[in-house]
Amino acid sequence: MKLILKAVIFASCHIIFYSCTINSNRMLRTPKDYEFDKIESELNNIEYKIDINDQLTFQLYTNNGIQLIERFIANNIGNNQPQRMIQQNSLRAQSGSLYLVRQDSLVNFPIIGDINIVGKTIKEAEAHLKSILSKFYVDPFIVLGVSTKRIFLFNGASGGEARVVNLDYNNMTLFEVLATAGGISNTNNSKKIKIIRKTKKGIKIFNADLSKIDGITQGNMIMQSHDIVYITPNFNLGNEIIQDINSIFSFISTISLVWLTISQINL
Repeated sequence: MKLILKAVIFASCHIIFYSCTINSNRMLRTPKDYEFDKIESELNNIEYKIDINDQLTFQLYTNNGIQLIERFIANNIGNNQPQRMIQQNSLRAQSGSLYLVRQDSLVNFPIIGDINIVGKTIKEAEAHLKSILSKFYVDPFIVLGVSTKRIFLFNGASGGEARVVNLDYNNMTLFEVLATAGGISNTNNSKKIKIIRKTKKGIKIFNADLSKIDGITQGNMIMQSHDIVYITPNFNLGNEIIQDINSIFSFISTISLVWLTISQINL
């Protein structure tokens, strides 16, 4: 009987010690004196540059894209809704073929074959392709896009919510990404929004404080594909302690019931 009692006490202490889950859901913690990289104003003007493993949409028109204008006019005679016209054309572009940027930095385009456009902005890549295709077409008009631009957003809440946010538009800012994800909830801390970015110079870690109006500059930071955005949760000590205590009392009650049952059997 004493052996069973010791085993029960040992198991109880072990579970109590390891059942503590206060703030165990927090990720990417940094020391109090951690020096974040500065969010300079230049980060608000960085255009996305094509990278390896990107998937590109590619459209080619001749005569400086006159076909686009003719198509718009034909589809919108008597219709004064240019916004719908633009959206319809965008959907056509997205439904086209995708061209993968391979590990060797090359993309295989029709007619011209393998081309290296890694490190170029969309505008630079369009201009580069236009200069090459001018040998085959009269006044080529290029529409190029990246369909795989996305960031990974963790809101740090107890429910473990996380999502992949597609960068559907060029030069989307931190404000736009947060708005797309539904904003900052009351369980999150708007003072501590970490942005983790992989650059050629190594990993950069920024901290955006959007709690005050001074944070506008930080909120206008342009997001880059594969950025990680982590919204630090509020320190909710009370609820988490209560949850841990409830689980411990539940376990103790179960052990007590088992002990009482064993005691009655041995009487």
